[in-house]
This record gives sequence, structure tokens and C-alpha cells, in this order.
Amino acid sequence: MEASKRFSVLLRVDYDFKILLLIATTLWIYSSFLKFPFIQPSNYSDVSYLWIRDVYQGHHNLQIPYVDYVLEYPPLIGGLIWIGQLVSTYAPIVIDQYNTYVVAESVLLYPFLIGTIYNVYVLCAKYRIDKKRIYLFMLTTLTFVIYGFYNWEMLVVYLATLAIRFYLDKRFDASAIALSAAVLAKFIPAIMTPAMLAALPNNRARLRFIAIAALVWGAVNAPFALMNFNVWVQLFIGGGGPDHQLQNTWISWPIVLAGLGDIISGHRQGMALSFGIIGYLIIRSLASKKTTFQKLLVSWYAWYGAIYLFDPQMFIELMPIVILTTDFNFTLYRIADLLNAFIILFYFIGGSYPDLPRYLTDQLTPFGLINMSAALRQLIFLGEYFLCFNPARRARMSQFFRSLTSPMR
Repeated sequence: MEASKRFSVLLRVDYDFKILLLIATTLWIYSSFLKFPFIQPSNYSDVSYLWIRDVYQGHHNLQIPYVDYVLEYPPLIGGLIWIGQLVSTYAPIVIDQYNTYVVAESVLLYPFLIGTIYNVYVLCAKYRIDKKRIYLFMLTTLTFVIYGFYNWEMLVVYLATLAIRFYLDKRFDASAIALSAAVLAKFIPAIMTPAMLAALPNNRARLRFIAIAALVWGAVNAPFALMNFNVWVQLFIGGGGPDHQLQNTWISWPIVLAGLGDIISGHRQGMALSFGIIGYLIIRSLASKKTTFQKLLVSWYAWYGAIYLFDPQMFIELMPIVILTTDFNFTLYRIADLLNAFIILFYFIGGSYPDLPRYLTDQLTPFGLINMSAALRQLIFLGEYFLCFNPARRARMSQFFRSLTSPMR
């Protein structure tokens, strides 16, 4: 209630906040319309594809995920999917069930977009960060237009930014609940856990934080595990887990060049390298003199800078983090955003132009166009891990960019 009251007050008195929400809403509607099936040609999205795969082909409509069938998304997203199926089954008011389901998912995710902007806006105010960065780094990007409504990332970023906001307000119990909820949407926000635990005042507080988060996670997962453990456990050991190929990542480069296999046969070696680098970067950040806020932010750069799977919609999860990183180079971010858009623009080109060279048509070739674009944009974020909050390195980088654009002497 208190949060909704503060939101209402901000909406009434802050003109900039109103404009932000208006722009966000406009772009959300546009991004959604690009994916609605009744729009032709309709652009691909994971939301619409999941209906085709699990309902049209799999016949799982209104079945319980993790019990009746395997779903690769954690329970909170599974809940949104089930609600969308429920609405489309009993009230197919947008042409048919398929179209109604996709529209329902867009409507269900919209409040989390607004909540994300609110969380980031509050954090910007708290740390005196220019709120115009929300325009520049989120609402005016190709990634937002293409991938804003594409997967269920908005639920994830809302819960992750909420966990950060609660933590920095020293509401540690609430932060533990929000972090657990974020992990119940996608596993990635767990990357903040080491920084959060390290900054707590004592071991008792750490045990309490872990216990609350684990209790929430267990309470949600336990019913599914008890009803059908063999199906539920596929969420952790199935196609999205240890057997996933190396995809949209520079990690595939050293694996292939070292002769350790390709993106499939070398996936376990690639995962070991990926998690080894991430582990080192997290430990390095914990040992640094950065503030807790800074350590939370660089945790995301550590993860996405070296993870073995970095699909383009995941870029959405980094947007609030970039906004809150005050010195993130705008030019570099725009390059990363452009490369991220390239991934989906060229992903299906082989179906329309099969005679093109494999370099252009194969999504998974390590040194092909798509993976190169994905890997380079990932390396920008890896580089940001080392540039974050380091004025000397930042100055050298700025000087380098100025030298590239200055007239020849």
C-alpha cells in the first residue's frame, strides 16, 4: 500500500515521470503489435512460439507446467503462461485463442514495465543519477523496440531492480523475498547474491537472508516437485541446463580454436570456462573497495560478459544496470544495442535465402555473422566490468575514442 501511494504521488507531482511512463507505454504497445499474430507480417517472439509449440503442437493447454509437461521457464513465468492460456481459453476475444493469448501476455507484462521504470527512477533519485538516462539507455533503443515484448524479461528486471532497491534501503528481508522471486522468474538474478551477502553486517544476518530466500523458493517449487519430481527436475537439468549449446557468446571462440570441440561437443568445456571466468570476476569485485551498490551492478557485467548463453532478449535485463552505471560510454552502448538487434534481423535469413554463404545464414557458427555480432556486444559488457567506477581507465578510453574521431594532423 505504501509503495502504491508513493507511486501515485510521484505520478501526480512529477512531470518527467509522467512523460517517461507515456513514452514507455507507447513503445510497449508498438513492440507488442510487432509480435501480435493478427499483424501480418508478424515478427517472431518466444511468447507466440511457446503457444504454437506447447498448445497447437504439444496439446498442453491449461495443463500444469512442471507436473504435466516440461517447461524451461521457472514458476513465475509458468504462472503467467498459465493465466494467459486461461484467459484465451475462456475469453478468446481477440480473433481466436492464439491471438488472445499473446495479447493477454502483453497486458500481464505491462505493469512490470511500469514497475521497472519506477524502481529505476527511485534509484536514480537516491543516487543523484540523471533520470534522462532512462530515455537514452532504455526507451530509445532498438533492443527495447524489438525485444521489449519478446520473452518474459520485464518480470525479471522488475523483481531484480526491486531487490536492489529494497537492499539499498536496508530492507533486507524484503530484498531476500524479491531476489528469490526474481530467481523464480529466471535464474540469472542470483548473481547478485554474493555481493548482497558480503555486505550484510554479520553471519546471523547472512543466514537470515539465505533462509528467507530459500524458504520462498522452496515454498513455490515444493508442490511441483512433490507432484511429479521427474518432470519438475527437468527445469534444472533439461535443455536449458548443462546440455545447452554455446550460443551467442565469445566463449565458443577459444573452445573451437583450442580444438576442444564445436558449440555442441565442446559445450561442457565452454561452460567450465564461462563459470570459471564469472567466478573469478565476482570474487575480484567482492575483494575490491567498491560500494555495495557498485558491486551489485558489476555482478551483472561479470555474468553477461562471460556467460555461455546470451540470447538477445536477455539484453533487456542489463538495461536498468546500464542506466544506473553513471559513466557507461554512450557510444559503446549504442554499438552493443545495434549488434544486439542484428541477431534477430539476420537469424532467419537462411530460410529466405538458402544460397547465401554459411557465414551469413548459420546462427551458431562461432565466427559467423550472427555469433560475431552477439559476441562483440557481449565483450562490450565484459569490458564495462573493468571500466566501471574506474576513473583512470575511463579517461584513457575516452581519450582513445576522441583520437579516433579527431581530425588527422
